[in-house]
Parts: sequence; structure tokens; C-alpha cells
Amino acid sequence: MEFDKENNLDDIYPTQADYYMRECFELAKNALGRTSPNPIVGAIVIDKNGLPVGKGYHKAAGTEHAEVIAIREAGDRAKDGILIVNLEPCCHFGRTPPCTDLIVKSGISEVVFSCLDANPLVKNKSKEFLLKNNIKVFSNVLESEGLELNKFFFKWIKTKLPWVTLKQAQTLDGKVALSNQNSKWITGDSARKEVHKLRNIYDAILVGAKTVEVDNPELNVRDINNSRNPARVILDLNLITKPESNVYKNNAPIYLVTKANHSKELLSGYLKFNGDLNLIQLPEVSSGKINFKSLFEELGKKNILSVLVEAGPTLAGDLVLNKILDEYILFIAPKIFGDIEALSSMKIAPLSEIKDSSEFKLFDYNLIGNDLMLSLRPEVIF
Repeated sequence: MEFDKENNLDDIYPTQADYYMRECFELAKNALGRTSPNPIVGAIVIDKNGLPVGKGYHKAAGTEHAEVIAIREAGDRAKDGILIVNLEPCCHFGRTPPCTDLIVKSGISEVVFSCLDANPLVKNKSKEFLLKNNIKVFSNVLESEGLELNKFFFKWIKTKLPWVTLKQAQTLDGKVALSNQNSKWITGDSARKEVHKLRNIYDAILVGAKTVEVDNPELNVRDINNSRNPARVILDLNLITKPESNVYKNNAPIYLVTKANHSKELLSGYLKFNGDLNLIQLPEVSSGKINFKSLFEELGKKNILSVLVEAGPTLAGDLVLNKILDEYILFIAPKIFGDIEALSSMKIAPLSEIKDSSEFKLFDYNLIGNDLMLSLRPEVIF
């Protein structure tokens, strides 16, 4: 695919601009879950003859930005060319110099991006800087897709709270475990592999103490190339989990969330077993309950931009009732337990009016093997 040399972006949009922007999206996705607290970014340089001559993506916070890699690869062919990038380039000194200075120095004549950077240090400022330096700027190309691509970053930069996704698997009759607590396996192999793909792109996984006690999960990522294990957040107010449980294995950052009034002696067993364990101690707002917003504020301060919650009925119900969720991913297996004592997916106090229900909108759905995967979101995201 080549740009028409005789025309500017106004003439070739939307077909060719969309094509290269989607390629930027795919480049950026290579670093999902690896760049926090930075966004994921892909960039392509098109030379004056309409040929792609440089590509790159931002790999991790503190490393070169996508624009820098693409421009360096393009070399002298960047002059009079077009830079396509999925996010407004940065214009301030952070861990790396501003990309806008390099763009001007390279001789690029046009910059095309999908959406403005929500960071107030950048938003509209880069666009204005480039225009003042006689560089054409075209924005809002596939903007909604660009916003979705960096939803974790945009939520965090605006609120300092991570994007919180609840993941559950249930039967057609809404059950997550038999009355004997057996829950392996509700869904098939394909759905379980999809869960590992999710773990691979989230900064952290959060589980409750009951899940650790019953299932003793590892919460790692398996069977994915170039994967890494996300941080583990263990919600255990009464310290009922065993320090030798799989979740405490020292192959990922660990955050133990518990009550503020535990003695040092009681905590010492966890700290001794895993020297890299981080404590988050919060006061109880009622018996066995904490302020969830305070928890996610603490995680946000630690540059955790996304949390995948793998919860049982109680924790899931608390998150719904506290309106914490940004997304609810639900796998539905074509099975019926029919056990009146089996565990339902949500433990929530009975309602007297249907209008008081917690409502979600269907955002996406996919058939994963023989299971249905739903992505649901509340009316207001952030």
C-alpha cells in the first residue's frame, strides 16, 4: 500500500491512512502489559515516495518511544515524509527527550495520529508545536479504536485509578461451582487459553483469600510466547491464606492486602517467606470489608494501570455493588448444574425492585471453542 505522491492526506483519507493506522495499532499491541505507566504506541514513517521506511513500537517505560525507533530506521528517507502514530507524540522531557524535537529535526512534513494524549503535559501541546514548525498535523484518524487500544492508560491518567476487569466463568444456570466447591473445569480448553491471554496483558491479577484457600491457583501465564507473569494482588483481610500457597511464589511482584491492625508477628510469616512481598494495609469500613476505591488508589500509585479480578461470588458482588468495574468478562459454558446449593456467580443481597439492578451494556462477544465470551461494560466508563 502506497500513498499517492500527488495528493495530501485529505485526498487519500480514509483508505490508506486507515490502513497504516491499523498497522500502528498492531505494532503497539506487541507491548500490551509491558509499558505502564506509559501508553502503548506504534509508529510508521512513510517516505516522500509513499513507501513505509521505518517502523517501531514502545517496548517499556524508560525505553525509546515508537516515533524515535521508526525515524531512526527511516534515516534520511524521513525527510519530507509522513509519520503515522496512534497517539499524539510527546513534547516534554520525562525519562526520554521529547519526540516532537526529533520529528522537526528529521524533516518530516506531516504527522498523522489517532487520538490526543490525555496527559495534560502533552494534550494539544504537541499538535500546536508541530504546526508552529510548519508540519501538517492530521488527528482523529480511527479515534475510537485508538482510545480503546489505550483504555488502561486513559483511565489511569485521568483518574489515577487502574482499569478494573472482573473475569468469571459460569454455567447456563449461573453457577460457578458445585455445592462441594468443585469448579474444575466449567469451560473448555480454548476458554482457559483465552484467560492466559488476558493475564498476559494486565498489570496485575487480584484474587480473594477464599479463592486462594480453595483453588490454590498459580495465577501465572502459560503456553504464550514471550509472556510474563502479572503482579498478584491477594485480598486477605484476616490472613487465612498460607504463606506457602502458589500465589506467594517469588516469580512475580506480590501485594498482600490486609487489615491495618495486624501485629508485626502475624505478618512476619508472610514477609519471611517472600522478602519481595509488598503490604497494603487498609482499615475495615465494616466487618470483613474495606474501601475498594482506597485499594485501587494504592495500586494506581504503584503504576498499576490495569487489574484483572478473578473473583468468587462474594468479591464479585462487592465490586459490582461498589461500582468499581470498568469491564466484566464472562465466559458462559453450555452446561447446567441444576444444583440448588451450587454457588452462583454473584453474592448480592436480594433486590425488591428490578429497577435497582446493576446494569451493563454488551460491548463485545465471541465464541471461544464451545463457550461464549461476553465483554460487558457499565453505562459510564470514566
